[in-house]
Amino acid sequence: MKTVVITGGPGTGKTSIIKLLAKRFPVIKESARLVLARNKMFRGKNAIQAKGKNFQEAIWDLEVKHYMKALLLRNERLVFFDRGFFDGFAYSALSRLNGLQSRVMQGRLLHYDYVFIIDPLPKSLYSTDEKRKETYPEALKIHKIIEKMYRKYGYKPIHVPFDTVENRVKFIVRKLHAPYFS
Repeated sequence: MKTVVITGGPGTGKTSIIKLLAKRFPVIKESARLVLARNKMFRGKNAIQAKGKNFQEAIWDLEVKHYMKALLLRNERLVFFDRGFFDGFAYSALSRLNGLQSRVMQGRLLHYDYVFIIDPLPKSLYSTDEKRKETYPEALKIHKIIEKMYRKYGYKPIHVPFDTVENRVKFIVRKLHAPYFS
């Protein structure tokens, strides 16, 4: 089984890509959105309102559970993650969080086989929602830091160029030598 992270800055079209992939492959949902929806400490807040060490720790804890869950899917050829453990280091850097050495050590125990970074949408297509409040320039900054963090921890992200959702998914599955579906 191969573990595959789909990541990128806010508003890149990642969620649309994940939804299409989920029609054919198992997908592990984005931990930050799940924490915002399920954890009573953060319920009703967006990521900017919830930011801080407690929020990031809750996300990392859920990421580890998701990773362990994925390892149990041995009959699957591919498992996709909507963001991965190392996205948290990008958001921690933006929030200037310190004391993360134990999480760095924990992250080194996880291994994703592939990391795909979804290239940003043009500014004219960027939008916010109740959970995504970042401006377009902030989203681009986050995007760059996410890539930097994956590289820092030894990954070689594959860029998925801007295109239609279907073509982006085709690009990903071709890189993984997986059969495409229609």
